[in-house]
Amino acid sequence: MSSCYRSYMENYCEEEREALASPDPAAQAQLNQWTEIQDELKKRLITEDFFTWNLPNSTTTNTSTKEEEEVLLKYIGGVDMSFSKEDPSIACGCIVVLDLQTLQIVYEDYSLLRLQVPYVPGFLAFREAPVLLSLLDNMKKRANHFYPQVLMVDGNGLLHPRGKYFLHAFPYMLFLPKRYA
Repeated sequence: MSSCYRSYMENYCEEEREALASPDPAAQAQLNQWTEIQDELKKRLITEDFFTWNLPNSTTTNTSTKEEEEVLLKYIGGVDMSFSKEDPSIACGCIVVLDLQTLQIVYEDYSLLRLQVPYVPGFLAFREAPVLLSLLDNMKKRANHFYPQVLMVDGNGLLHPRGKYFLHAFPYMLFLPKRYA
């Protein structure tokens, strides 16, 4: 383990311990509930790849049939949040979808809002996921033909200190088929 990663883990774990030791009973109950949800989601984690699409190649567009085109990876999406430096409760959620063949952005949407859920180390999904899920829901309602087959989400992934990470929650909170998330 690198010294940089070890230092990160030590600081992160200390922040998380402080958050979990909250003297506020309501906050403690919320953290306990979030921990239970994380534990349940971890039991459902699938770590093997399973894709129903194929990657396009240079001959795909010239010689492919309609059936072959329907199983090609065409749309890749990304979601993320950014926060105001002056007021960290003000956030901007964003979704962008790219057409893999043309490398053109085919869909984008943003949401500027004030978050009610505070930042708590180890529980980022509970702060950010509702905003990002709302953007995805809006997209599905307005432009479903661009709905991404692959969705990139910024987060620690399997490196989350307790193995309970943001992306875990997405396939189960989302309406994307699990095989695409």
